[in-house]
Amino acid sequence: MAAIIGLSVNTAIAAEAEEQEIEEVVAVGQRLKGSAGAVLQERQNQAFVADIMGADQISRTGDGDAASALRRVTGLTLVDGKYIYVRGLGERYSSTQLNSMYVPSPDPTRSVVPLDLFPSDIIESLSVQKSFSPDMPAHFGGGNVNIRTKSIPSDFLFKIQLGTSYNTSNSDTGYFYSGGDDDWMGRDDGTRALPSLISTALKSDAGLEGDSSTTLEQRQALLQSLDWQVGPNEKDVDPGMNFSVALGDRFESEVGTFGVLAAVSYDNEWEVVKEQSGTNLGSLGCEDKCFAQTYDGISTEQTVRWSGTLNLGYEFNNNHKFELTNIALHDMSDRVRNRDFFDANESEEGVTELRRVDVMYEEREMFSTQLKGTHNFPELENLFFDWYAGTSRANRDAPGALDVVFQTNLNDGVFESEQLQDVAATNVTRDYQTLHDDVDTYGWNMGIPFYGDGYELELKVGGDFSEKKRDASNIQFGITHRGITDEYTFGSNIDQIFSDENLANSEFYTSITGSGIFDDGTADGDKYSAAHKLDAYYFMADFFYENTWRITGGIRWEDFSQISVPFQAHTNFFDGTIEEVSEVAIKEDNFFPSLAITYIMDEEMQFRLNLSETTIRPDMRDVSSTYYVDPLTEFLVRGSPTLQSSKLKNADFRFEWYMPSGNNLSVALFYKDIENPIEMVELAGVGGAAPQLLTANAQSGELTGIEVDFLTDFSFIHNDLSAIFLSGNVTLSDSSVELGINDADGVDSLFEQQLKEALEADSVSNIVTNNKRRLVGHSEWVANLQMGYDSADGFHSTSVVYNVFGPRIIVPGTRGNEDAEEKSFHSLDLVYSYFPNFNTKVNFKVKNILGQEKEIEQENLTLWRQEEGTEFSLSFSYEF
Repeated sequence: MAAIIGLSVNTAIAAEAEEQEIEEVVAVGQRLKGSAGAVLQERQNQAFVADIMGADQISRTGDGDAASALRRVTGLTLVDGKYIYVRGLGERYSSTQLNSMYVPSPDPTRSVVPLDLFPSDIIESLSVQKSFSPDMPAHFGGGNVNIRTKSIPSDFLFKIQLGTSYNTSNSDTGYFYSGGDDDWMGRDDGTRALPSLISTALKSDAGLEGDSSTTLEQRQALLQSLDWQVGPNEKDVDPGMNFSVALGDRFESEVGTFGVLAAVSYDNEWEVVKEQSGTNLGSLGCEDKCFAQTYDGISTEQTVRWSGTLNLGYEFNNNHKFELTNIALHDMSDRVRNRDFFDANESEEGVTELRRVDVMYEEREMFSTQLKGTHNFPELENLFFDWYAGTSRANRDAPGALDVVFQTNLNDGVFESEQLQDVAATNVTRDYQTLHDDVDTYGWNMGIPFYGDGYELELKVGGDFSEKKRDASNIQFGITHRGITDEYTFGSNIDQIFSDENLANSEFYTSITGSGIFDDGTADGDKYSAAHKLDAYYFMADFFYENTWRITGGIRWEDFSQISVPFQAHTNFFDGTIEEVSEVAIKEDNFFPSLAITYIMDEEMQFRLNLSETTIRPDMRDVSSTYYVDPLTEFLVRGSPTLQSSKLKNADFRFEWYMPSGNNLSVALFYKDIENPIEMVELAGVGGAAPQLLTANAQSGELTGIEVDFLTDFSFIHNDLSAIFLSGNVTLSDSSVELGINDADGVDSLFEQQLKEALEADSVSNIVTNNKRRLVGHSEWVANLQMGYDSADGFHSTSVVYNVFGPRIIVPGTRGNEDAEEKSFHSLDLVYSYFPNFNTKVNFKVKNILGQEKEIEQENLTLWRQEEGTEFSLSFSYEF
């Protein structure tokens, strides 16, 4: 937001910002004041509590995507590098829009859009509205994030940027494989795709394993159709590289003004990190408490991102404008982990030790086309009418994921051999996942102002309509270790054991027909289709009186329906009856009121009070009893078919002080009362199985807090120090959630019903450690601090940026165990920019100077830890 640094540009003055960019290089000190004033003016003029971050600020802090940039905003924290927690509420409690329109998500495990998908190059500004207004979706908890992309420029623009980066953690040797020929483009060339032979076999009556008539040759053909060239082998990774190009102009004609802006960007990065994790907390293998399975090793990941935008604009005159926005975003992640694996049931130090290798490749992409029109009618008492229509689609393709456990055989601690784990029930697992989301949305707003003696009144009505469809599937199968002859299980690499020569050899198989080599792990419900539809109308009034009081209020009505349909494995038949499918369908229609009162003391100070009621609805995955894997903890997560929407009552009070110099201060109090909050609870795993999490309705929740943010230069010490500024924000908050477990009352709460159904148990009082605790994901404190300097000659600009959050619950404890908490992460970055001439900029950034590790702890044990190296990046840009 503006108080972090005060160097942003709002959408309303986007054209002006582009026009002044060259001037900003000449007079950096004025840029600081001017940009701060622009954003602060937008925030000051908002009827509802909001924080705004502009393109200048994002550039100054050197953040590469929307997720990284938003963690600078007051009260926001970043989880897993993708998801934003607003005021301590999990990602499900925030909503994301692109240019005020709904967009789909390519993430099968989350209802919200992963914000790391949006590169900072395309962002004009980020608006985080923290109090609900009737003209925004009622699915509103912590706040609404609106990503506003760059529009057409006010003059000719041609800009090119090149950059490179290096992470100190990459000094370690990684492990990787050859992949496909198009990996540099972030696309699989078909190497990893599910072979047609496998797909056909899975859908047949005999299934992948076949029947008594299936021959060895047929099973050999199935195995040979899979890609086994996955090593992994040692690899020294390359430095990261990126580039971007933007071209735009505006053209005057007799029939109006036309504008165009086209931009493309590309980024290819490598990261080698040390990673540790543990699962199944208990006393197996130790006297007190320990994890029954632990991992310790190296993760090597390649990330390729590219984006493209094409924006077209037309202005008939100042009163009638049209804009067409086209956005394409693509993100590829290819990760190989090679880790030592300890299993209390199977490992014997110095005799039998284990190693686990897994490969995870995924492509995420989103395509969006949006058309907007703005119309003012001065001849009709200044009536205005805005409209929009958009269509978007998001895809996720994760082909060829692989997981294998090797067994190292030692004699008195001396290495003898390595082979596939010698346990009958162990498989080499292959996964193929796809997801496709489509969203169509349109809407309109219409209003008219009225003026009187000492007052102004604007009445506004509008409608929002959207439809979303999702198709998703997960195919999993294993190649059993027991189906391979013992002597052929020896080797240290996948491609060594599953070589073409071995697969073609009949002696490779324990059975003369190869039977027993396959194990189909696909479950009913792993394929599903889902859809939701939202129709909404709203009315609001904005009343000014004597330039002292502003009262803005209204009501929103939403008609929401959602259904999720699971299918039987490898078929298009429903998994359940029509009645069972309809039981998990959601259909709601509700009114959501909102009121904002602003007292304007003078031109510098004002007070705000916002009151509202909102809802948080279950996602399509939340009502399904099938499991998916959480990407952070790797726990299995399932939903509750009887999950209900949460109802929220929200209150915000904020004092704002905008000083003529551009310095500012604001203090905000907030409160949320949540009925039936949607929370997570751990279900005990069995043996070596992955732990499980259940999505369920707690009984009640509450969140209270205070936010303070400020921006000041040092001119109060001496005028010569006005080029140095300090900005920051601190959020202190507290939360509580009561699950509703009480066997003594003889009545099952909604949470108890859902937990008993998931566990098929009669009593659940001993399952959850804490019936009352903080909300999952809530940090009791969050702080940002930044000190910046702009030289008087305009050639140099420097910022030191610090971010930290308090510990937060990731996995609630069960059966007497403490909650698993993510520890505070102290982020310190340095950004320096040099402007050698009128058109050129050189930018140097040092990220994570402190080199702190990210860590999740439970019972003082490491549930998950990942090394975070210090990253150095250098970029050069030239604008013609």
